[in-house]
Amino acid sequence: MVAQAPLVYLLIEFGSREFESKALLATVLAKRGYGVVIGLQWSVVTCGQHLPPGAMLFKSFNALHHPAMRIARQCGHKVFTLEEELLAHIEETAFAMFYLEGTFDLVDGVFSNGEFEMQKLKELNGGKGKIDVTGNLRVDMLKPEYRGFYNRDVAALRARFGEFILVNTNFGTIHSTWGAEKLKSLQVDCGLIKPDDPKTLRVFEDQEDFENASKAGMLAAIKELCRRRPNQRIVVRPHPGEAMRYWDGVFDDYPNVAVVREGSHVPWTLACKLLMHTSCTTGFEAHVADTPTFSLVMLPSWITESFISNLLNPVFDDPIKMVDAVEAYLNDGKRVAGKLTTADAARYVFNIGGRSGVDRLAQALTKGLPAPKGKMVLPAVTGLQKVPWAKDKFGISTEQAVDVFQRLLGVLGDKPGVELSVIADDVFYVSPVAGR
Repeated sequence: MVAQAPLVYLLIEFGSREFESKALLATVLAKRGYGVVIGLQWSVVTCGQHLPPGAMLFKSFNALHHPAMRIARQCGHKVFTLEEELLAHIEETAFAMFYLEGTFDLVDGVFSNGEFEMQKLKELNGGKGKIDVTGNLRVDMLKPEYRGFYNRDVAALRARFGEFILVNTNFGTIHSTWGAEKLKSLQVDCGLIKPDDPKTLRVFEDQEDFENASKAGMLAAIKELCRRRPNQRIVVRPHPGEAMRYWDGVFDDYPNVAVVREGSHVPWTLACKLLMHTSCTTGFEAHVADTPTFSLVMLPSWITESFISNLLNPVFDDPIKMVDAVEAYLNDGKRVAGKLTTADAARYVFNIGGRSGVDRLAQALTKGLPAPKGKMVLPAVTGLQKVPWAKDKFGISTEQAVDVFQRLLGVLGDKPGVELSVIADDVFYVSPVAGR
């Protein structure tokens, strides 16, 4: 076994969704003396073959990551994974879909969003493997102690759109950049669809049915709201997995509706007057952020039952009824409670309340690593192969990374400080200040 260093590697797929929260973890670790390599997942794995071994956190169980996990372990890294797509899911079919046999054999440990997820993973895996409950970093960023990070963005959005309603969509199957057949093929490669298992094929078809019904219902709700309130600004924000072309011309007759997808979804959630969605994790995140939220469920199924947002948010089975409730809130401030309390939801998401996910993850990742002894100097890595579609998903420039870390230091306090350097085009090194 190659001797490990006090280094943590953080892998990111969607920069707009993951970078800020993982940058929070990187900053906390660097303040404790650890070095952190953070960036586009495939580039970080390649860099990890040339840099000292440490602890490497993957963001998914799926089969596309398994070769990289093997390479990381061969290079001496401790390998961990946390399935980002399972955040705030509570239905067994979802766990069975994302869990892949063999994952536990490739990692030193699995992190789960909550105790319920840990229990389901143990059942699927026959009790084998090490699972730690850590919560999810994205939840911490929505709490009052970290929300100040977004103050500038929130102010800019309110100046730009005024008092606006936010509609988050999640139609990554019917609006996929790849098209439905190519997406299905990719899900086979990921292990989410097993060609010899009709149940997994049915899951894909269920997703298509769910999205088609949800889209029809949400379009009806938006247009009804426009009819009643033609001056109400509405922003439709498509999911990062959707191709924007599917929204071309949809609201040409509704000048108060804008379709925009820019940056992280969190400042939009904090800036809006209220959020409407069709069974989406952002409904759960909005609950944490104390943003009034309304969920439209047009086609009840295991999919809609899996989102904890449909227990924390009020749910409507008819677009007109949801618009009625939205108007009641806009007119009188009347809010409708969901079925589940925040305290009860802690079973599913460890850090939804007062507990810290970033502290829990920092401790779990560094357990067993050598104690920090000051800043390590890492070389730049050149000759990385670029995958255009993967790089587009990451989408974080050096200037944007610098801005994120500067704002985090403003929230956390800049003592002790951290330094940011570039290892590759889409990989950054966060370290304690020299001399620490």
